Amino acid sequence: MPRVTLAQSVNHLQKLTAQAATSPVRILYTKAGTRLSACWLKDNDVVIDTSIYWSAAYSLDEACYVSAILNSAIVLDRVKDLQPVGQRDPRHFDNLVWTLPIPEFDAAEALHIDLAAASLHAAAVAARVDLPAAAHFTAKRRLIRQALIEDGVAETIERLVDALLPP
Repeated sequence: MPRVTLAQSVNHLQKLTAQAATSPVRILYTKAGTRLSACWLKDNDVVIDTSIYWSAAYSLDEACYVSAILNSAIVLDRVKDLQPVGQRDPRHFDNLVWTLPIPEFDAAEALHIDLAAASLHAAAVAARVDLPAAAHFTAKRRLIRQALIEDGVAETIERLVDALLPP
Protein backbone atom coordinates (compact mmCIF):
# COMPACT_ATOMS: atom_id res chain seq x y z
CA MET A 1 0.00 0.00 0.00
CA PRO A 2 1.46 3.38 -0.97
CA ARG A 3 2.26 5.81 1.78
CA VAL A 4 0.30 9.05 1.96
CA THR A 5 1.37 12.38 3.31
CA LEU A 6 -0.25 13.93 6.35
CA ALA A 7 -1.98 16.48 4.09
CA GLN A 8 -3.39 13.69 1.93
CA SER A 9 -4.56 11.83 5.01
CA VAL A 10 -6.25 14.90 6.48
CA ASN A 11 -8.06 15.49 3.20
CA HIS A 12 -9.10 11.86 2.68
CA LEU A 13 -11.56 11.57 -0.22
CA GLN A 14 -11.43 15.39 -0.52
CA LYS A 15 -13.87 15.70 2.40
CA LEU A 16 -11.96 18.69 3.76
CA THR A 17 -11.53 20.61 0.50
CA ALA A 18 -15.19 20.01 -0.35
CA GLN A 19 -16.05 22.12 2.69
CA ALA A 20 -13.95 24.98 1.33
CA ALA A 21 -16.34 25.44 -1.58
CA THR A 22 -18.50 28.41 -0.78
CA SER A 23 -22.22 28.01 -0.55
CA PRO A 24 -24.76 30.45 0.82
CA VAL A 25 -25.57 28.14 3.69
CA ARG A 26 -24.87 24.62 4.93
CA ILE A 27 -27.23 22.21 6.70
CA LEU A 28 -25.70 20.23 9.57
CA TYR A 29 -27.11 17.32 11.53
CA THR A 30 -25.87 14.86 14.10
CA LYS A 31 -25.05 11.36 12.93
CA ALA A 32 -25.69 9.66 16.27
CA GLY A 33 -27.41 10.11 19.60
CA THR A 34 -30.87 9.71 21.03
CA ARG A 35 -32.16 12.96 19.48
CA LEU A 36 -31.61 14.07 15.93
CA SER A 37 -30.46 17.69 15.90
CA ALA A 38 -30.06 19.86 12.83
CA CYS A 39 -29.19 23.47 12.11
CA TRP A 40 -27.97 25.69 9.33
CA LEU A 41 -24.70 27.55 9.15
CA LYS A 42 -23.95 30.63 7.06
CA ASP A 43 -20.24 30.76 7.99
CA ASN A 44 -17.90 29.31 5.34
CA ASP A 45 -14.90 29.52 7.69
CA VAL A 46 -16.07 26.63 9.87
CA VAL A 47 -14.74 23.10 9.33
CA ILE A 48 -17.24 20.35 10.15
CA ASP A 49 -15.86 17.29 11.94
CA THR A 50 -16.72 13.65 11.37
CA SER A 51 -19.46 13.39 14.00
CA ILE A 52 -21.73 15.67 11.98
CA TYR A 53 -23.11 15.35 8.47
CA TRP A 54 -23.40 18.45 6.32
CA SER A 55 -24.74 19.46 2.96
CA ALA A 56 -24.72 22.66 0.97
CA ALA A 57 -28.09 24.34 0.51
CA TYR A 58 -29.06 26.57 -2.38
CA SER A 59 -30.77 29.11 -0.12
CA LEU A 60 -31.52 29.93 3.48
CA ASP A 61 -35.15 28.92 2.90
CA GLU A 62 -34.02 25.47 1.76
CA ALA A 63 -31.73 25.10 4.77
CA CYS A 64 -34.52 26.16 7.15
CA TYR A 65 -36.95 23.72 5.49
CA VAL A 66 -34.57 20.76 5.81
CA SER A 67 -33.55 21.68 9.37
CA ALA A 68 -37.18 21.88 10.47
CA ILE A 69 -37.87 18.43 9.04
CA LEU A 70 -34.78 16.86 10.59
CA ASN A 71 -35.50 18.40 14.01
CA SER A 72 -39.05 17.07 14.09
CA ALA A 73 -40.10 14.28 16.42
CA ILE A 74 -41.98 12.76 13.48
CA VAL A 75 -38.78 12.07 11.54
CA LEU A 76 -37.10 10.62 14.61
CA ASP A 77 -40.13 8.41 15.27
CA ARG A 78 -40.19 7.16 11.66
CA VAL A 79 -36.55 6.08 11.63
CA LYS A 80 -36.24 4.67 15.16
CA ASP A 81 -37.09 1.11 14.06
CA LEU A 82 -34.21 1.29 11.57
CA GLN A 83 -31.66 2.46 14.15
CA PRO A 84 -29.34 0.09 15.97
CA VAL A 85 -30.03 0.05 19.70
CA GLY A 86 -27.28 1.15 22.07
CA GLN A 87 -27.08 0.40 25.77
CA ARG A 88 -30.56 1.89 26.36
CA ASP A 89 -31.86 3.73 23.33
CA PRO A 90 -31.73 3.69 19.52
CA ARG A 91 -28.56 5.38 18.21
CA HIS A 92 -26.94 6.36 14.90
CA PHE A 93 -29.17 8.23 12.46
CA ASP A 94 -26.49 8.42 9.78
CA ASN A 95 -28.33 8.39 6.46
CA LEU A 96 -31.49 6.67 7.76
CA VAL A 97 -33.41 9.95 7.56
CA TRP A 98 -32.92 9.94 3.79
CA THR A 99 -34.87 6.68 3.49
CA LEU A 100 -37.97 8.79 4.23
CA PRO A 101 -39.81 10.35 1.28
CA ILE A 102 -38.68 13.91 2.03
CA PRO A 103 -39.46 16.11 -0.98
CA GLU A 104 -36.80 18.46 -2.29
CA PHE A 105 -37.41 22.06 -1.30
CA ASP A 106 -39.67 23.88 -3.75
CA ALA A 107 -40.13 27.62 -3.21
CA ALA A 108 -43.43 27.41 -5.10
CA GLU A 109 -44.92 25.02 -2.51
CA ALA A 110 -46.75 26.81 0.32
CA LEU A 111 -46.07 23.98 2.77
CA HIS A 112 -42.32 24.20 2.11
CA ILE A 113 -42.34 27.97 2.60
CA ASP A 114 -44.40 27.60 5.79
CA LEU A 115 -41.88 25.09 7.18
CA ALA A 116 -38.97 27.39 6.34
CA ALA A 117 -40.73 30.33 8.02
CA ALA A 118 -41.51 28.26 11.12
CA SER A 119 -37.87 27.17 11.26
CA LEU A 120 -36.67 30.78 11.06
CA HIS A 121 -39.09 31.68 13.85
CA ALA A 122 -37.83 28.74 15.92
CA ALA A 123 -34.25 29.96 15.46
CA ALA A 124 -35.25 33.40 16.74
CA VAL A 125 -36.96 31.85 19.77
CA ALA A 126 -33.92 29.65 20.45
CA ALA A 127 -31.56 32.64 20.19
CA ARG A 128 -33.43 34.35 23.03
CA VAL A 129 -33.01 31.43 25.45
CA ASP A 130 -30.57 32.14 28.27
CA LEU A 131 -28.19 29.16 28.25
CA PRO A 132 -26.05 28.70 31.36
CA ALA A 133 -22.41 28.42 30.29
CA ALA A 134 -21.73 25.58 32.72
CA ALA A 135 -24.75 23.51 31.63
CA HIS A 136 -24.26 20.29 29.66
CA PHE A 137 -25.30 20.52 26.00
CA THR A 138 -28.25 18.19 26.64
CA ALA A 139 -29.55 20.57 29.33
CA LYS A 140 -29.15 23.49 26.92
CA ARG A 141 -31.06 21.63 24.20
CA ARG A 142 -33.81 20.84 26.74
CA LEU A 143 -34.14 24.54 27.59
CA ILE A 144 -34.43 25.41 23.90
CA ARG A 145 -37.00 22.66 23.25
CA GLN A 146 -39.06 23.93 26.19
CA ALA A 147 -38.98 27.49 24.82
CA LEU A 148 -40.08 26.24 21.39
CA ILE A 149 -42.97 24.33 22.98
CA GLU A 150 -44.03 27.34 25.06
CA ASP A 151 -43.94 29.57 21.97
CA GLY A 152 -46.06 27.10 19.98
CA VAL A 153 -43.64 26.87 17.07
CA ALA A 154 -42.66 23.29 17.99
CA GLU A 155 -46.26 22.17 17.51
CA THR A 156 -46.51 24.14 14.25
CA ILE A 157 -43.41 22.43 12.85
CA GLU A 158 -44.66 18.98 13.87
CA ARG A 159 -48.03 19.64 12.23
CA LEU A 160 -46.38 20.85 9.00
CA VAL A 161 -43.94 17.92 8.85
CA ASP A 162 -46.82 15.51 9.45
CA ALA A 163 -48.67 17.09 6.49
CA LEU A 164 -45.51 16.85 4.35
CA LEU A 165 -44.55 13.23 4.98
CA PRO A 166 -46.93 10.40 4.21
CA PRO A 167 -47.50 7.96 7.12
